[in-house]
Amino acid sequence: MRPWNRSGPSRVITLVLADTAVIRALGAAHSRQAADLDAVAATLRSVPGPGCAAAFGPVGVRFLAALTEAIARESGVAAQLSERVATAGRTAEASAAAYGGTERRVGQSITAVGG
Repeated sequence: MRPWNRSGPSRVITLVLADTAVIRALGAAHSRQAADLDAVAATLRSVPGPGCAAAFGPVGVRFLAALTEAIARESGVAAQLSERVATAGRTAEASAAAYGGTERRVGQSITAVGG
């Protein structure tokens, strides 16, 4: 898209700033969150425990089956979310690396203060 200047053509200077330290921190936070979600999925897979059938007895068999199914489904959701968050973390790290590579290639800093 060209900028419109009524007085004639104008030169546009595009300023790009990227705080790569923050982008990398975001990637690391995503990686930690993915690990937490993996732990949640693993914990859910271990529920209900082997003693639950005895605790609920024959009356609770259908309830326990429905609970087991729901927990398995939600464990899968947590695992899926973990993978997506992990992908976002890898993407953030790759973006920070690409900004750094661009800086080196053009010989000019595009990293914001603190990067």
